[in-house]
Amino acid sequence: MNLFALPQVSMTETLFGGLLLAAALFFVSRRLGLPNFWAGILSGALPFLLYLAYSQQHWTGGDVLAIHFAVYLANAGLLMVFGGMQQKKQKLHWAPRLIIGFFIGLVVLNAVLLSISSRGLPDSISNLFLPHPANETVHTAFPGLIPHDRNKLYEPHLARLEQQRHLGWKIGIEGWDTLKSKTPSIITLKLDDAQGAGIAGAEVTMGLWRMANSRDDQKFSLTEVSPGVYQTTMTLNDSGRWILDLYIQHGEDSYIKQQTLYIDGD
Repeated sequence: MNLFALPQVSMTETLFGGLLLAAALFFVSRRLGLPNFWAGILSGALPFLLYLAYSQQHWTGGDVLAIHFAVYLANAGLLMVFGGMQQKKQKLHWAPRLIIGFFIGLVVLNAVLLSISSRGLPDSISNLFLPHPANETVHTAFPGLIPHDRNKLYEPHLARLEQQRHLGWKIGIEGWDTLKSKTPSIITLKLDDAQGAGIAGAEVTMGLWRMANSRDDQKFSLTEVSPGVYQTTMTLNDSGRWILDLYIQHGEDSYIKQQTLYIDGD
């Protein structure tokens, strides 16, 4: 067990949390008598070192690491400039203020866009502004590169949905509410036909892929424990947002469904 396990947070939280920490470090160290230069170095180095420790447990990519380094470095430089001007009791001209404001806005915009691409819009916003068909999940996170030819699969997808509606299968899944990261959990799927009778002899597979890290993707085959009841024990490597792909094959009939799971979330 890792006694120093860190919870996973969004890039927005690590980025702006680090900026707040840097500002606090700078002004506290200046109060304690540390020279302006070394106070700026401390305010830039310590938040980045803490983020390096965090990224050892929750790696999000070299581009995100580079963004944190650049933002923390630029922030340290700004704090040193403001600290030096405060010592000389000078006021900053409006033109540099405008440039600084522009780059601050640019950093905020890029952080928001990167957060949306990796985690998607918050449900409260997506439900308010985006179409939300009944019994369907709207995914707003970036799913990766898709070849243009994949667009040709849309019509077969609609045909498959219509075929699944005609099957009338009733599917219930138990175990999601108690599913925790890094903890083995039993997932039970109950499969009934349109008349409520259990469907035996089906092949049931669950694929789980993680938006933040494709290396965590897993696939589970469920074992039939009684007619129409299938089980598996799964352990997910990390918390956060996962996409579930459910595949059921029974004779010539098939069923596919996708939904979003939030592990260790509220």
